[in-house]
Amino acid sequence: MTRADRNIDRNGHARLPERAGKISLSIRSVQPILMYLTGRGHDSTAFLIANGVDPLIFRDPEARLPHAVAISLWSAAGQLTNDPNLGLHVAAGIRPGIYGALDYAVRTCETLGEGLRRLALYHRFLHDVAETRLSVDRDRAVLSHHLPLPGGAPRPVSECVAAGWLLASRQATGLNFIPLEVRFPHSAPDDISEHQRLFGCKLQFGWERTELVFAREFLNARLVKADPALRAILEAQVVDVIRKLPKGEATTDAVRRHLASELGKGQPTLELIAARLHMSSRTLRRHLDQEGTSFRQILSEVRCELASCHLSEGRLAIGEIAFLLGFSEPSAFHCAFKHWTGHAPHAYRTLQQPPPQPTR
Repeated sequence: MTRADRNIDRNGHARLPERAGKISLSIRSVQPILMYLTGRGHDSTAFLIANGVDPLIFRDPEARLPHAVAISLWSAAGQLTNDPNLGLHVAAGIRPGIYGALDYAVRTCETLGEGLRRLALYHRFLHDVAETRLSVDRDRAVLSHHLPLPGGAPRPVSECVAAGWLLASRQATGLNFIPLEVRFPHSAPDDISEHQRLFGCKLQFGWERTELVFAREFLNARLVKADPALRAILEAQVVDVIRKLPKGEATTDAVRRHLASELGKGQPTLELIAARLHMSSRTLRRHLDQEGTSFRQILSEVRCELASCHLSEGRLAIGEIAFLLGFSEPSAFHCAFKHWTGHAPHAYRTLQQPPPQPTR
């Protein structure tokens, strides 16, 4: 193991500026590390104490840890185990339900695509600023993760995310599918045999985001625990948890949160959302620019995510969806959705039903 491998926080997350110091994540996000350490014969309680974390915090399943503290735990776990593939091995031990209501809300959706869209929409349940997106391009789907902080996601975090997504998708569908490609933001390790064993596909390194690329048909795979009634209850719990989180989230997430609640009332404007956030329009634009996005981009992303969910579920007419998303006419929604996905709303809905059965 090289010296660089040992220094998991070599990107300097523990020394981030003041805004980053306010960023938190769910303790559920670090529990897999503790499970892995316990499985290796280490005392997880002693590990937490040695790294300045009170073990009693884990009695509250909705407690949060500062982002820098979580990164320091990844670094300490790497040093303790001397495991260059820490992220992959931590992901291998993740079991259904470890991420709480969000985990179960995803697993009780009817299809994999529906579940992944909810994962992206409600990702703040797990992390204040980490971004998860699901996009579709012709016959491919791309699930991506990005940590919009200096240095991005450290290697073990990125590899845990990609491996966790793949393994959880296999568990949820009962299909042992192989992705088309997996991309990582860090440089290629000297030995990628473990990656090749797990993913079994083309690997790319040095990308901006962590990305899992797979055949679009798998979005239609039915989930073995599908339960629409239970999913609705769990989703309500997820939304309730997010609403109670401190308002110190990134401006991007605050805008997304307000847009989701304002869309059904008409066309939300930057001025309206700025007022909701108690800041001027100019200040809001500046904050979004600093986070690498814009109001128009966020509005399109939220609309696309919600529209995809509604169309996949098939409960609402397309005109009703257009109204809920703040479009003045269905034709405007039709044009926007085709621009986002390459498909008209009717065609997209048709693609979801009936779902083709991927080869086991």
